[in-house]
Amino acid sequence: MEILVLIVLIAAVVVGQMALYGRRVFRHLEYGCRLDREEAREGDEIEILETVSNRKWLPVPWLKSEITTSRWLDFAGAQSVVTDKTRFVPSFFMVRSYQRVQRAWKVKCLKRGVFSLQSVVLVASDLLGMSSFSQPVELDSEITVLPGELDAAAEFSAPRHLFGEFSVRRNLLADPFFIAGVREYAQGDPMNRIHWAATARERRLMVYQNEYTAQQSAAVILNIQSREFESREVIDAPAVEDAIRVCAWLFREIAGTGVPLRFLANGPVEPGGREPVVSEEYFGEEHIHDLLVVLARLQLRSTQAFPEFLAEWYDGVAASNIFLVTAYLNEEILNFARDKAPAGVRVRVFVTNVLDQAPEDVEVYCLKDGGREPS
Repeated sequence: MEILVLIVLIAAVVVGQMALYGRRVFRHLEYGCRLDREEAREGDEIEILETVSNRKWLPVPWLKSEITTSRWLDFAGAQSVVTDKTRFVPSFFMVRSYQRVQRAWKVKCLKRGVFSLQSVVLVASDLLGMSSFSQPVELDSEITVLPGELDAAAEFSAPRHLFGEFSVRRNLLADPFFIAGVREYAQGDPMNRIHWAATARERRLMVYQNEYTAQQSAAVILNIQSREFESREVIDAPAVEDAIRVCAWLFREIAGTGVPLRFLANGPVEPGGREPVVSEEYFGEEHIHDLLVVLARLQLRSTQAFPEFLAEWYDGVAASNIFLVTAYLNEEILNFARDKAPAGVRVRVFVTNVLDQAPEDVEVYCLKDGGREPS
């Protein structure tokens, strides 16, 4: 009889503590998970802070949080599970009565974009681990990861060295309407800058020498398509991501000149968006930062074919210097550059793939041999 009573008592205790934890384990249990900043740059290391506060006498012997976030936020030292676009990170706690526990995760931003801590599921058990209880927690923490820079001065060259290595002069933007004189032709000079009268007189190729002034403007045009014939979704994402990094580099270089800048791209900034990016022409660090945020938010899908985009905005791009960044080169892009030349507009085309050849009448720069091959 005594054994039976003991068994009943033990069973009552087990069932009682299971019922107690089922009702109270999440009561007065506070959980928080947040990013330590709202903005970072591609490749930066940030922190994600988890906080658990148990504001009751009942201890929580085993608590697991399952964080759901983007795969492009890499948790150092975590045994995470990665799917196509999502990362699941488990985290374990033991919280005593009236205790507060905080954990900091080191996280590396692998890619540009806007990422959030989407949700967390808390799973707790009773004292004996015989039953488990779960509860979802909604989170509201977001970070904008600005793109890194692909240094065109180091990574790009002319195809087959037709124009020589690409090097940055002390100013990317020479004023085509301010002629300081003439000088001898050098590799990389566009053909439309040749001074024919001076060439005949000197019996060697001579070109106009432009002075550096503030009376000019710049436009960066990004082609979000990776192929000439492509549906809305980008096929060669790495090539387009490199193009975005080139744009970030151009923004920084142009920012140092103090000239007005506008940015155009045939891609949306919102998921499912249909509007291309056409910024106002402005200057200053705040404007450059706003453009970098636009680059961070750009979706890898096109709003319209690039030739149509160029045709629509042809007259609206009135800058004296145009930097066109694309993953491929075709006749529509080359003709755009040729058509702008008679008006004194200098167009430079950056191609984020290795090219075999390019026409000599357009300034085209591509990845050096040995760079990233197209996927």
